Amino acid sequence: MSATEVLLHKRRSIGKAFSSWRDEYNAKLCSADEAAALIKSNDRIAMSGGTSVPYEFSRALSKRAGQIQNVGISMGYAMALFDYMKPENHESFYLETVFVGPMERICMEWGVCQYVPVHLGNTPDYARASNLNISVARVTPPDENGFMCRSNFASFLDPDTISKSDYVIVEVNRHMPRLVAPEFKIHVSEVDRIIEHDEPIFEIPNIPISDAEKVMADYIADMIPDGSCVQLGFGGLPNAIGYNLKNKKDLSIYSEVATPAMQDLIDSGVVNGANRSFMEGRKVVAGFCVGTREFYDYVENNKDFEFKLIGFINNPLNIGKNDNLVAINNALMLDLTGQVASESIGVKQYSGTGGQVQFIWGTKFAKNGKNILAINSTYKDSEGNLKSKIMPSFPENTVVTTSRNDVEYIVTEFGVAYLKYKSILERAKALIGIAHPDFRDELTFEAKKRKWI
Repeated sequence: MSATEVLLHKRRSIGKAFSSWRDEYNAKLCSADEAAALIKSNDRIAMSGGTSVPYEFSRALSKRAGQIQNVGISMGYAMALFDYMKPENHESFYLETVFVGPMERICMEWGVCQYVPVHLGNTPDYARASNLNISVARVTPPDENGFMCRSNFASFLDPDTISKSDYVIVEVNRHMPRLVAPEFKIHVSEVDRIIEHDEPIFEIPNIPISDAEKVMADYIADMIPDGSCVQLGFGGLPNAIGYNLKNKKDLSIYSEVATPAMQDLIDSGVVNGANRSFMEGRKVVAGFCVGTREFYDYVENNKDFEFKLIGFINNPLNIGKNDNLVAINNALMLDLTGQVASESIGVKQYSGTGGQVQFIWGTKFAKNGKNILAINSTYKDSEGNLKSKIMPSFPENTVVTTSRNDVEYIVTEFGVAYLKYKSILERAKALIGIAHPDFRDELTFEAKKRKWI
């Protein structure tokens, strides 16, 4: 029996020795400093991400800088900057992430964080390959049977990783919503240390909708028939699309993320799950949730939602079981042949691969599936000059996220281009047609120079 198996056996045996889960809970209570003291040099910590990162434990872990070395921390989309993320503590801690948000971008500039290219649905495979040996998470208080919910971002911390960990540390926070999510449950007997710390969790307010996004939302809403199953993301454009769907009927949602835009669609009766072909009985099936406090209260024990592990949600074969699926994703840049850059600008990693490719593959398996990529036609550079996001070629080292072979619909504020099974000539002409008018002549010149048209 391995050392890990011995520890797990011991953990289960301890659970059986208590007369009730409440006694076991009280026995495992400790301070954040006591829990952080368990971490030793060369450990690798699985810390999920987002609002599931335990703040008090993170503060306590940071105080161990200089006492331990080479401790890896795997997390994504951090919503706070802790001292263990700072360059002066890099000998003690380093970070890996499968998804890049604002905090990770800062850490990557400092050289203390590395991005791991991976489809988001393959996060459990990454965890297994990375030998993560400590699991840490924020959880809800226990229910009457001693089960806590790992809540909003639990999707990214796979139960297999938890079960094989040397230590499982949870931070109980009453502000975390209890989700309808069987795989997110964790029993008091399955953890080694329990920290109690109530702290309001990070809220992401509704993002303002730009004029360009309003126009794109009009185009996209027209492409979503009644009875569709929709994948929506988070941000101004999905909010605008949600608003424009209020005259639709019998929609359902299958998506990585659940957002406040879905609340309005459920309350108005538009999203009712009546036409769902997969995961019947749920209006929304998602991997994680972000939003406001109002939305966190809305999803609390709400059976209109079911949350699943990201390896399930983003599996293209599962995605493909959703008839009439319309997957909507964003891009940073496009070239004139249809290649899509959605995660980096030159050498700068801006976000991550996420689930874009897996959802696009999933639409290929889905009956009447449709994939849509939306992009503002322009951006302003650091000097305030207007630039086209549709270009002849990408800046050096820019990562191609979605192959041109897989692209179907492209939407900008200037129209819709259908690229599936189109030649390079047809693609270039179609994309020039939905580029900003100020750049169409230049793009045409560059396309002719390359003998694409």
